[in-house]
Amino acid sequence: MMDVIIKGGVVVTQNKKREIVDIDIGIKDGLIVKLGEHLSNAKSVIRAENYIITPAYLNGHIHFGEYYLRGYKERLGTEEYISAGEKFCRFFEEELEAIRTSSIDNVMCESIKNGTLTFFGMRGWPRVQRFGVNAFLGYPLMNSEKLAGYLKDFEKQFDSLKQGKDTEYFLALHSLKWLSERELEAVRIFMQSHPDVKLSLHICETKKEIQYITDKYNMSPICLMDKFDLLNEKTLLVHCNYLSEEDRELIKRSGASVAVCHSSNLKLGNVPCDVKALLEKGINVMAATDGPATSDSLSLLDAIRVSALVSGAAVQDLYDMITVNPAKYMGINTGSIQAGNIADLLLYDRNDLCFTYRNSVLENLVYLPGCRPAKILKSGKVIVDNYRYTDNVEVPVLQEKKAYNKLNRGQDGYA
Repeated sequence: MMDVIIKGGVVVTQNKKREIVDIDIGIKDGLIVKLGEHLSNAKSVIRAENYIITPAYLNGHIHFGEYYLRGYKERLGTEEYISAGEKFCRFFEEELEAIRTSSIDNVMCESIKNGTLTFFGMRGWPRVQRFGVNAFLGYPLMNSEKLAGYLKDFEKQFDSLKQGKDTEYFLALHSLKWLSERELEAVRIFMQSHPDVKLSLHICETKKEIQYITDKYNMSPICLMDKFDLLNEKTLLVHCNYLSEEDRELIKRSGASVAVCHSSNLKLGNVPCDVKALLEKGINVMAATDGPATSDSLSLLDAIRVSALVSGAAVQDLYDMITVNPAKYMGINTGSIQAGNIADLLLYDRNDLCFTYRNSVLENLVYLPGCRPAKILKSGKVIVDNYRYTDNVEVPVLQEKKAYNKLNRGQDGYA
């Protein structure tokens, strides 16, 4: 007997054929076990005749601790934004942990309600795991005031992190600009001794960053990654706004993946990554929200809508960038609705969202602003129903009053 059957929905499978079909979904022990017509024999049934059913989304790059930097100041460049973040940490030193904890809670609650159940993001432990999601959490390496402590004996610190059933840790370099040559060599040695560990970094995000690396090493950031043997199928390159043809060829040959954050880069004044040029080379590309401070929206549909308007990429390619493509890089059995995959599913109400033609479901999802799933299932359990959290998910308190009050009083002091 199955635990749950979802009956009567229009299913966006994201399988190899990218089929959109009327089919029932059978779920047992948190996994999709059967797809077919007229399924029966289950403990419970979800009637889905008025729903579009899609895989839950995977966010390829997110900062969890920046919720309270959202909207504090506009028209900042990337370097100015990093500097402002350092000032923020100094100004709120006493309340910083409370702010960070509350920020993670807000980011997670908002992201989940927008359909994201797999996160590839900076730090976040152990708070992120409270939400029962699929978590890839980055150990940060950055020679800055805020994060310098992570550099000391980082090999031992990383190895001490507790792996979990739904948690995997990766090495997160902020960027090549924020690490010395000696530190890069240490990263190279570490990655050679940890061949299963993933590596991610911001790269080719700004012209200033590229100029700095070119002046220092007489090569592009992508070529520098190749020189230190850090460019391979375990590598995720974030942003990639300013790539040469040589850079793209190196990425293609290495098997590395790319995460694009078009909303964030437009706000920061950068030229967004040329997605079509990467896709034409067969590079695995995913979309990401980046942090709420720079992107504002934590909806991946918002993210690919901006990418659609900027790049002109096909809607199927864009939808792949928040489903099957990140699942491929992360090595996780989600991102498509197939037997054996985790039952992480989104149900969109066709009436509420004014879906039009059956053959334009993806166009509606990508281009209609404000799309949110009415129901969300995590591992086969309903955690959002009628746009509200159910008892199956613990929703932490979203604000820490003392920290929040000081944020309001001190805005002029850190901005």
